[in-house]
Amino acid sequence: MVITEVILPIFSIIALGFLLKRFGGVQPKPFSRTQLYILSPALVFSAMARADGMTFTVLKIFLYIALLSGVILGAAQGIAYLMRGTREDRQAMSLAAVFMNSGFYGIPVCMLAFGDIGFVYATAYVVASATLQSTLGIFIASAGRRRVPEALFTVVKVPLIWAIVVARLAAHFDALPPEPFMKMINMLGQSAIPLGLLLLGMQLEGVVYDLLNRKALEGARPAPGMSYVRGGLIAAALRIVGGFFVALAVVRLFDFEPTLEKVIIVESSMPTAVNAVVYATEFRCGPKLVAVGILAATLGSMATITLILEYLL
Repeated sequence: MVITEVILPIFSIIALGFLLKRFGGVQPKPFSRTQLYILSPALVFSAMARADGMTFTVLKIFLYIALLSGVILGAAQGIAYLMRGTREDRQAMSLAAVFMNSGFYGIPVCMLAFGDIGFVYATAYVVASATLQSTLGIFIASAGRRRVPEALFTVVKVPLIWAIVVARLAAHFDALPPEPFMKMINMLGQSAIPLGLLLLGMQLEGVVYDLLNRKALEGARPAPGMSYVRGGLIAAALRIVGGFFVALAVVRLFDFEPTLEKVIIVESSMPTAVNAVVYATEFRCGPKLVAVGILAATLGSMATITLILEYLL
């Protein structure tokens, strides 16, 4: 069964991360930096180094994600406007609806559901989505206040981008590191998945703490036109339910291989990425609404991802 073979192992590790942060006092920052600068690039490098012809596939996935994000962004903006939300409400709902947790959550789901090829395809999806979301997330959160060069500079600093570039160049010119070093890179990459799930649990504990205390999120205030709880729940529904149905329609425009198509549909239905609340807090863009969206989408995904996998498998 999907729920015992895929969902239960993943959420058990997430729960351990939550408990580790809550009762062990472990701070996620050292883990997140290790994940960002060492483990995730190693994971991408090891996957891309042995994936022939993936460069064009990543570009196609990038175009797909751009179209998917545009549709969901338009829906979130429109719904928030009809609900008489403020400009901050609209941007916050868009942030929670567009940002997807394709990495820490999506990769292990696709790996367990589709095997090694699912892992490779999910990694390619993460690379494409990281490129787009790094820029789009900043534009949404800052409501267009940042200049284009600043957003592009953020993309250049994403280690995942450099990992895929170096891996594909090394593979193309037959210049991959010697076998002992490749083994080291593979070992580091394999550790990225369980650590990423533990880190997700720690981050969710922080979201829950902030919501319960109602004081840690800067700029959090009930908007005159829309409750942040209502807005967050709608954003969560747009992310995990709307993402699935939009993906079913948009993916037909591309000629993806059948397994890749299934991976893309699953990744497109992932809950809101925890990093969305970082952008929301930094730019004072409805962080409490975004936090509600993250929590609701992650918990709701236990049911939605199970149903989606049952439909696809």
